Amino acid sequence: MLSILNTCTPRYDILDGTFNPEIFTASISEVLRFYQNQGTDMHPMYTDAEQFFLEATYPTDGLKMVLQEVFARLAGNNTVPAIHRLETAFGGGKTHTLIACTHIGYKGMELASVVSDLLPTSDLPEKGSVAVVGIAGDELPVHKIKGDAIIPYTLWGEIAFQIGGESLYREVEDEAKSFAAPGRNYFDTVLGKKKVLIMLDELAQYTARLTAANPEGGEQLAAFLMGLNGYARSNSNISILLTLASATDAFASQTEQLAGLLAKVTGQKMSKDDALGIGQQAIGSISSVVSRDATAVVPVQSSEISRVLAKRLFSKIDDAAASQTASNYADLYQKNISLLPDNATRADFKDLMAAHYPFHPTLIDFLNNKLAVSENFQGTRGVLRVLSLAVRGIWNRKIDIPMIHTCHIDLRDARTVTEIIGRTGSGDLLPVLNADIGGADTEQIQGSSSNAQLADQKNPHPDGWQMYEFTWKTIFLNSLTGREQGLQSNIFGLTEQEAMFNVAFPGLTPSQINEALKEISQSAFYLRYNQGRYYASLDPSVNIALAKIRRTLGIDELNDVLDATARKLVKTDIKTFKVVHDVAVSEHIPDNTGKPVLSLVSLGASNLDVDECVTYAGPNVPRKEQNLVFLLVPKTVSIKSNHHKQGDLFISTEAQAQKELTRLRELARTVVAMRKLNSNPQNQGINPNKLDEDDFKTRFHERENALITSVSECYQYIWYPSANGQIACKEIKTGGGEGGESILEQIGKTLRSEGEIVTAEHTTQTDLSNLSKLFFGHKDVVSIKEVRNNFCQLRKWPILESANLLETIIRSGADKGIWYVYKMGDSESTTPSEFYGRGAKEMSLNINLADGYSLVTIKGANQRGWTEKGGLDPQKVKEYVKQIAGEKQIAQIQEIVDDFKAKHGDIQNGTIEKAITDVVQDGRFMASKDEVKDDETPELISGTAAMLYQPDAGDTIVTKAKASEKGWIQKKDHGINLTGQECTETVFPLMRRLGSIYERGGLSDIDTLDMTGLVLPNGGKLRVELIDATPDTLKDLSEFFEIMAGLVEKDNGTEFYLDISDPKEGCKFVNKLKKE
Repeated sequence: MLSILNTCTPRYDILDGTFNPEIFTASISEVLRFYQNQGTDMHPMYTDAEQFFLEATYPTDGLKMVLQEVFARLAGNNTVPAIHRLETAFGGGKTHTLIACTHIGYKGMELASVVSDLLPTSDLPEKGSVAVVGIAGDELPVHKIKGDAIIPYTLWGEIAFQIGGESLYREVEDEAKSFAAPGRNYFDTVLGKKKVLIMLDELAQYTARLTAANPEGGEQLAAFLMGLNGYARSNSNISILLTLASATDAFASQTEQLAGLLAKVTGQKMSKDDALGIGQQAIGSISSVVSRDATAVVPVQSSEISRVLAKRLFSKIDDAAASQTASNYADLYQKNISLLPDNATRADFKDLMAAHYPFHPTLIDFLNNKLAVSENFQGTRGVLRVLSLAVRGIWNRKIDIPMIHTCHIDLRDARTVTEIIGRTGSGDLLPVLNADIGGADTEQIQGSSSNAQLADQKNPHPDGWQMYEFTWKTIFLNSLTGREQGLQSNIFGLTEQEAMFNVAFPGLTPSQINEALKEISQSAFYLRYNQGRYYASLDPSVNIALAKIRRTLGIDELNDVLDATARKLVKTDIKTFKVVHDVAVSEHIPDNTGKPVLSLVSLGASNLDVDECVTYAGPNVPRKEQNLVFLLVPKTVSIKSNHHKQGDLFISTEAQAQKELTRLRELARTVVAMRKLNSNPQNQGINPNKLDEDDFKTRFHERENALITSVSECYQYIWYPSANGQIACKEIKTGGGEGGESILEQIGKTLRSEGEIVTAEHTTQTDLSNLSKLFFGHKDVVSIKEVRNNFCQLRKWPILESANLLETIIRSGADKGIWYVYKMGDSESTTPSEFYGRGAKEMSLNINLADGYSLVTIKGANQRGWTEKGGLDPQKVKEYVKQIAGEKQIAQIQEIVDDFKAKHGDIQNGTIEKAITDVVQDGRFMASKDEVKDDETPELISGTAAMLYQPDAGDTIVTKAKASEKGWIQKKDHGINLTGQECTETVFPLMRRLGSIYERGGLSDIDTLDMTGLVLPNGGKLRVELIDATPDTLKDLSEFFEIMAGLVEKDNGTEFYLDISDPKEGCKFVNKLKKE
C-alpha cells in the first residue's frame, strides 16, 4: 500500500502548525481594496498575484476559457463573448476566477511569466490600462442616509465611482441617485472609449434587497443590465463577468439570513416565507436578461474539483502514485463487486480516483453535495477548511493511508468538530458523536470510550484499523444534513453499499465494513438502520435503554444468572453420572454414591485444588470413592494441582480466569438487561412496538443463545483419576446448548479413547480377558463385592458406564469361559454350593450376584477340582486353542500350550495337541516343522496335507492370514484368497446379498468362507464357516444370509477368511469382489 505520507507533501503552513483555515475566506472586494490601497487583512495567497497563480491556482478548463475570452475582448477581439455568467454547480471556483481576473486586470503584462499557461501573452493588457470594477452584491448598500433623508445607492452609481472616482460620479449623479435605470448618455459617459472589466458578484442578494427597498427596483435593475449588456456587445474593450444563482440555489438554504437582511432594508420584520417570495420575484426580473445575454461558464468541473482543492492544500503530489493507488482500489472493488454500488466498478472510475488523488471521490461528494448545502458552511470555502484540518490531522498523527476518506476526518479535534458540527447547526448531535463515535468530549463519559472504540477493542482489525469507528463515523457525518426531511431526503444517511464504498480501502475490505455495520444494531446508542439506510437519530433508542439498565446491575445478580445457565448445561438424571452443580470446594462433591459423580465447578469458584477434591470429601475427611470424582472445570477457574502447574495449556492463570469471567459477566449483563426491557419496555420510555421494529426480539434470542453457548464452551476441561493413579486433564470441545448432550458425548468419547470407562461393548473375548487380569490381579479368586468396590475406589481402574453393567460383564465372562462364578456353602464345605460358567451349570437371570458371590479363574477352578472330572470339552479346548493361536498369529506349539494352561489350568495329556492338529487340518492355521525365519519361506502344511500331521512342542503354528501377509503362500495365478481386515471390509457388506448374487449368476465354488466374531444384538458372538460350498448350496442359503445380516454387526474382533481356488469367468460374486 502506498501511503499518502510518502507520496504527497502538504503546504508548509499546514506542516509547521501556522496554518489558518480562514485564509480560504476569499472575497473579491478585499482584493480590490488591496489594489485601491485601502488596506486589508487578507492572506498574501490572495493579494500577492504571483503567489496566487503559482501556489493557489489550478488551471481548470473553465478558468482558462474565462481568462482567455475576457482579456481577448479587452484586447479588441469582438469574436469572443462580451458577457460571461459564472455557474458554480460543482462547488466553487467563482470567487477564485473573479480574483484571477482582478490581478490580471490590474497588473497585465507584469504577470506574463506566471499566467502563460492560462492565456496568450499577447492578450495581456499593459499595467493600468484597464479600469477594473468589482462589486460584491452582498456588500453593496441599496440606499444611504443623509441627514433625515434616505438616498438611493445604485449599482450604476457604484460602477461609475469605481471607474472614474468622485469626478465621474458627479457627472452622472442624477442617474446614480435614482432607482430608475440610466439611459444611453450614462453608458457613453462612464464606459465610452475606455477598457473596462466589470465583475458583478452575488447579484441575487443585491436584487432581493433592492426589490425590498423599492418594489420596482428589480425591474429597473433588469433594465440597467439590459442596457449594459447591449452597450458591451456593441463596443470593444468592455467585458462583463457576473454571478447569478437561481432562487433555489441562492436562498433555499439561507432564507433566515435573507429575512434578516430584508428586514434591515425595509425596517419591518420579515418572515422567511415573505423573504423567499421577494427573492424569487427579484431574481425572476433579471434572470431572463442575464440568461439571454451572458455565456455560461463553469469554472470548475466535477472532475477538476479535487485538483483545485489539492492545489490549495499540497505543494507536491506524485502522479505515478495516484495511478498505482487507483489500480489498487480498482482491484479491491472488482473482488467485492457484489457488495458495492455499480459506479465503484465502472470503467472510468479508476481514472476518476486518480484525478481526485489523494482525496477519495466519495469524500469530495460528501463535502460538496452534502455538507456544502448547509446554510453556514460557505460552500467551497467550508470544504477547504475541513480538508485542511483533515490533512493536518493525518500528518500530525502520521496515519498511513492510501487515500483520504470521510472516515479520516478527525472528530476528536475540537476545531474540526466546531467547523463541521457548528456550521451545519448539528450541536444537538454531539451526544451521538461522543457516545457512539468518539469525539473531543468522549473521555468525559462513563468508561471514557465510545461504543465504536469498545467494538474495535472487542474485535480488533488484524492490521489495527479502527474499522468500527471509521464506519460509524462515516454514518454519523452523512447524517448531518437532510435531517429535516429524514429518510425522504436523498442526502440523509447511507445505504449499506454506500457505507462500504465510502469506507473501504486496500487493507480494510467491504466485508469487514459490513461486520461493523452489523454491530450497529447490537452496540450503538444513536445509529439506526431503517428503510435500507444507516443514519444517526436522537429518538429514544433500545440500546440506550439497555445501557441504562446495564448500569443498574450488580455482580451478584450477574453471578446468579451465570450459575443458572451453567446448571442447564448438564441434566441431573443421566445414565453414567450423578451430576452435581455449583461446586467450589471438595465437600460439595458427595462420597459413597456408588456412581461416578460429574461435578460442574462454579464459574465463580475463583480457584480449585483438584487433588484435594479427589482425595478428600471435606476438611480432614478422606474420600472413599476416589475413582468416581470427575470435575468439569470452566476457564474462569484457576487450578491447583501437584501434577500440573499454571501456564500449562489447560490451566488458566488467575489473570486469564478473571478475564474470562469478566467477559461472561458482560454477556450476562446484556442478557439480563434485555430480559428486563422485554418484560416492561414502558419503564424505559420505549413503546413495545419498537422492540419489534428494531429486531430486538431477534437480538434477544441470539444473545440468550450466545450466553448458553459461551458458558458451555467455557467448560472446556475434564479432570479425573487416570490409569496411572494421577489426576489427568483432557480437553473437551462442545457446540454449546442446554441439556448437556454435547458435553456428555464429548466426555464419553474422551473416556472411551483413554480406556477410562467400561461400556456394554466391552464383552468380546479380548475385552473380557483384559478385565480378568484387572479383576484378579495376582490372585485366582475375588469377591464380586470387592470388584464393585475397586471400580469405585481404585484410581487406576476405569469406571462402569452404568451400575448394572458389572453383572452383565460377569455373566458374559462366565458364559465365554473367562472365569467361573461361585458361592460357597457352609464354612466346612470344600466345593461351591453354586458354580456357574462354560461347561458348568448355566446361570439363571434371577440370581442376585450382589449376595455373597465370587469369581474364580479357570485355572483356579481346575486346580481346586471344581470342574467336571472328565476335563474340558474337546470342542471347547479347540476353540480356546484357536483363540490363543489367532491372537499370537505366529507361535511355537509350546507357547500355545503354556498360555492355555496359564488360563485354564492343567488338562489331560494330548488334549491340546489334538486340538492343534484339528485346527491345522481345518485349514485356518498352518504348521511348520522347520524353524521359521523372516528371510526364508518355511515349508507349511495345512488342510488335507495335514491328515498325518503330529504336532511337536517345537513346531510353529501360523495363521493363514499371517502366512499370506508374509508371502509364504503361493497363490494360484487366478485364485482369490482374502484374509484379515481386507477380507472383512470386502465381504461383510456383501453378506446380506450373497445368496441373491449367486441366484443372478454366481458360478464359482467357495473353498472356504470363515466368518468369526460377528456381534449378536443381545450379547454373544457368532461364527459361520462354509467349506466346499457349491453355487447351488449358496443359492439355498439365500434367506439364511439375509436373516443373519439383519442380526449381526462387526467390531474390531470380527475377522473373515475367503478362499476361491478356481474363480469362474463371468461369476457375479467374483466380479463384485474385484469391484469392492
